[in-house]
Amino acid sequence: MLDRERRETILRLVKQNTFISVHDIETLTGVSEATVRRDLAKLEESGLVSRVRGGAEATENLKEQAEISHELPFAYRQGIMHEKKRLIAKQAASMCADGETVFIDGGSTTYQMVEFLSSLRCKIITNSFAIAEYLVKNSDNSIYLPGGIVNPESQLILDPFDADMYSNFNASKTFMGVGGIGPRGATNKAINLIRIERMMIANGEQLIILADSSKFQSAGDLLLCGFDQIDTIITDTGIADESKELILSHDITLVIV
Repeated sequence: MLDRERRETILRLVKQNTFISVHDIETLTGVSEATVRRDLAKLEESGLVSRVRGGAEATENLKEQAEISHELPFAYRQGIMHEKKRLIAKQAASMCADGETVFIDGGSTTYQMVEFLSSLRCKIITNSFAIAEYLVKNSDNSIYLPGGIVNPESQLILDPFDADMYSNFNASKTFMGVGGIGPRGATNKAINLIRIERMMIANGEQLIILADSSKFQSAGDLLLCGFDQIDTIITDTGIADESKELILSHDITLVIV
């Protein structure tokens, strides 16, 4: 990875997660700690990040910029808070049973469910090529995919023809990752996905949100759904007390793993 590409990746990580650790950057980019620290020094000079203990956080300059032109590649997002995402996904998968019909929205956290779904026989409707590919090869689940274009970075299937596949199913559960959770509910950042995600929510009986604790520290620009539509949120032990109180005040089941 070239210096420019690596620093652009760091900016995306910081912008999407507010804070990113030196260790996570090392893992995702495959470079040494010394190289990461040099990159952060350069980005700090430009006024886009502030170096803090253990990593870097976004400055107001970075937060005020227009959204970076394309989503962070799926392969990189998988590595961010990987173990926490895996525990959250394991809990989510434990809520599925043989014979159920479920929606699974594509994302780096929901993808972690595949390992734990492999022994089941469910009907799974997903917009994630990566989830579908794994389960087709490694399970006896029935997999349904929408038609469309596979985005190579996000591994999501984007439908340019506005087909309404999801309304033809009645799913007992919808599993979904989010860009953030704010005072009004769950938010996301990708305007080309929001319609599909809302359709999954509308046609699922229960909405189960998979959100690591960092998602309570920032919110996306697009309101995905209000708290009244969320049944369960699964998160990790890093969730702050005020975030717990917010969720519980809306009579949502909060599962901490």
